[in-house]
Amino acid sequence: MNPWIAKSVVLVGTVVMIAIRAPHGRRSRSVTVAKSHKTALETGLLVLAWVGFFVPLIWIASTVFSFAEYPLRVGPLVAGVTCFVIGLWLFYRSHTDLGTNWSITLEVREQHRLITEAFIAKFATRCTRR
Repeated sequence: MNPWIAKSVVLVGTVVMIAIRAPHGRRSRSVTVAKSHKTALETGLLVLAWVGFFVPLIWIASTVFSFAEYPLRVGPLVAGVTCFVIGLWLFYRSHTDLGTNWSITLEVREQHRLITEAFIAKFATRCTRR
């Protein structure tokens, strides 16, 4: 199977992640920070997360990681795409449920509140009642 199928799935997923995060990031920057708990460790972990975000894009655009490529099979591809879609859905829900309380770092913002009623909690409650 053509490896560009997997590369295009990663590329589309990356674009979807950016599309999900962009409006929340803009909104997050507009809310005043009341207290920041940002440490050097958190900054280092964020840098590692950004590197991890760009590694798949390097794999798509260059041959740097060609030594690690192996034949693409249908079963693992379908399982990977399924996990990727579920992960993107959870990513979307977490940003949507938190709303203005979402931020990329550990910060308390003005008018911050604890979110206890999220979509997943409501869904789980409905499922256990049946």
